[in-house]
Amino acid sequence: MADYSPEDLRRLDVLGRLIAAAAARSTNPQALPQDLLGAEADHGTVTELRERVRDLEGVGYLSVDWRNSGGWSARPTTQGRDAWAVLEAARGNVRARRQQLRDEYLVWIVDQDDAGASPTVDDFLPTGANYLGMPYTQEDIEQTGKWLSESRYIKGPGVWGRPDPIHPEPTAKGRWTVEEGKSVNEPTNDEAHAAATFTNHYYAPANVAQNSHDVHQTINIGWQDQARELIDEIAHRLDNVENEQARTELAAAVAELRSEVDGQARPHAVRGIVTKLGLAITTAMAGELGSELTQHAFQLLGALPA
Repeated sequence: MADYSPEDLRRLDVLGRLIAAAAARSTNPQALPQDLLGAEADHGTVTELRERVRDLEGVGYLSVDWRNSGGWSARPTTQGRDAWAVLEAARGNVRARRQQLRDEYLVWIVDQDDAGASPTVDDFLPTGANYLGMPYTQEDIEQTGKWLSESRYIKGPGVWGRPDPIHPEPTAKGRWTVEEGKSVNEPTNDEAHAAATFTNHYYAPANVAQNSHDVHQTINIGWQDQARELIDEIAHRLDNVENEQARTELAAAVAELRSEVDGQARPHAVRGIVTKLGLAITTAMAGELGSELTQHAFQLLGALPA
């Protein structure tokens, strides 16, 4: 998942509202202050929105016509639409959202247990927990509680019609996972062969002990390698795209990314291409396959230097 700060999310949510407002004016697609403010906004709110719009213009997401009266009209740019589409796609990634929730929910349960509380499952959502600025849903909580219970991280009584414990408590396994700072999404010893885990540090030429026991090494993979992995993943799956136009556009974006990575490798250029790729993937590939590749694109965006 790309690293969005709370400020990034607030700014992009304003962008999303402006895009929707502009789309509502089909003959003249532009957004006006009153679209977001209403008729009786106070001076502080008006000023805050104006600054948000200036920020969005500064990063190339809006084209703004500023009026001498202090008013303005804004048109989303292609870059702005792509940035909003990528965030929307990420927010819609159910698998990634629930993987994050598993860890957050388990930590909350352990914290409640440490405080001597006896929480119910319905006490969690009011804490304001969210994924990329969007609150978790009731279905998210139920399915996450079910997964944690079946995986023996939590326990507790259930109720007819619900798959998750209504009074969750941590098991010894769940408490240990939280106290060790681990993620429940990491493979456990019975899920992965211990000899397959390597941590390789490369600071100079060295031999890699791939077949040695009790060797811990770390491989530091740069963003260029991540980009090449994404390129190969998409290229190998292009045949799964049924729509010929979508397949052609996706192939062109992959070729553009390959050229940049193997050429000048400019992070800002790669960021723009990957953002475009994320939108193309969302359009061309539905379901789990598209979500997986979109998530990989997000991870690459998060790895790019500023």
